[in-house]
Amino acid sequence: MDPEAEVTLPVVTGQDIETDDKPGGMYQVWMLAFSLSILQIGFGLVTPIFPFYIKDLGMAGIELGVLAASFAFARIILAGPMGRLSDRVGRKPILMFSLLGFAFSNIVYAYAYDVIVMVTARALEGAVSAGFFPAANAFVSDVTTSKNRGTAMGYLSMGNMVGFIVGPALGGFLAQFLGIRMPFLLAAVVTLVTLVFLYVLVQEPVKKTIKDSIPKMPIREVISRARRCYGILGIAMFANMFAMGVLEVAFLLDAVINIGVEPYEIGIFFGVIGISMMIGNIGFGKLSDVRGRKWLIVIGAMVGALSLIMFIFATNTIDLLIAGIVLSIGMSMRGPAIQALIADVTDPSAYGVLMGAFGAVSNSAYAVSPLISGQIFDDTGSAALSLLIAGGVSVVGGVAAVFLPSDAGKDSGVVNSEPDAEGFETIENDSSLTT
Repeated sequence: MDPEAEVTLPVVTGQDIETDDKPGGMYQVWMLAFSLSILQIGFGLVTPIFPFYIKDLGMAGIELGVLAASFAFARIILAGPMGRLSDRVGRKPILMFSLLGFAFSNIVYAYAYDVIVMVTARALEGAVSAGFFPAANAFVSDVTTSKNRGTAMGYLSMGNMVGFIVGPALGGFLAQFLGIRMPFLLAAVVTLVTLVFLYVLVQEPVKKTIKDSIPKMPIREVISRARRCYGILGIAMFANMFAMGVLEVAFLLDAVINIGVEPYEIGIFFGVIGISMMIGNIGFGKLSDVRGRKWLIVIGAMVGALSLIMFIFATNTIDLLIAGIVLSIGMSMRGPAIQALIADVTDPSAYGVLMGAFGAVSNSAYAVSPLISGQIFDDTGSAALSLLIAGGVSVVGGVAAVFLPSDAGKDSGVVNSEPDAEGFETIENDSSLTT
């Protein structure tokens, strides 16, 4: 196939397709973001608890790493299949199933008294939630276009951050005054409430896809149209999540054991990061729609690397908060831009599969970094080396992003899914994105 060729495919028109000049698309994004914020409260409630839980049960850093990695490994295995399933059965059923499984896993956590039960519960949580975030991202892709997708991803990230702010702060105070098991039970209840909100407020999106009588584009062809771009975005996403795995294992152990922070202080730390990211996700998401995605990804990776070096030299809570704010700026610069650019270059019929595949990339980073950082902490008694490695990985992600096309995500012509006057969808190949 000529890389410069223009391929036209018939699409559903009129009431069969939802475009961004209808208000329903962004309304559904808001509803999904609201549901996601409640879910993230459930996730965030237990974040400050794990280091103290591990310490209470007499476990070491590597065991905390295994606990974190078991979640990621389960999601690696199932993220792709669950994303593909969301293409077939719809986004909403996958979202609801994931919430139900997450609630059950937290109940198991609350009554776990040994590492085997905890790891099993964590793996179960990863397994049943593997489809949630790919389905949520694919949902947003279904109801937006390249003109407003960065903004929509920013709203989704904002909903995520609202829960990220409330959850850890609330979990820290609950653990401080009511015990370390109470947050798990509350997380289960909050998740079930989220399930009700999702069922009532979120409707299955009308997909912007080809008519059923026309075969969907094979996934290999989808990937081949932007192979180099996908590869670079995979590296950038891996680098972003690698740092989070280090922070949640080696860094938290370091903060608890060497700096002496309390559960409520960890809650405040994550709350401050969440507020900064909530603001940044919206601002930088909009900026990526106007100025393009590429340089936000590059600069965000470098800012993230700087923050990890700042964590190495932190000796008190104030130092940690400053480094956390810098980290949140870097993550909010590149996070929505990466997600939006993936959707920009992907055929609508393959959103779920591609989001699932990138979810597997993200989780692979979160599987590797906790194991490495947990073992390093056991060997050295410090998080410094792990943070230095994470900073180097972040720099690699930024350098790789330099090789993205300069116009990537800003009317780049990679995938132009707007129907023309005759009801055809024009998809243009940009040879600069393929190998």
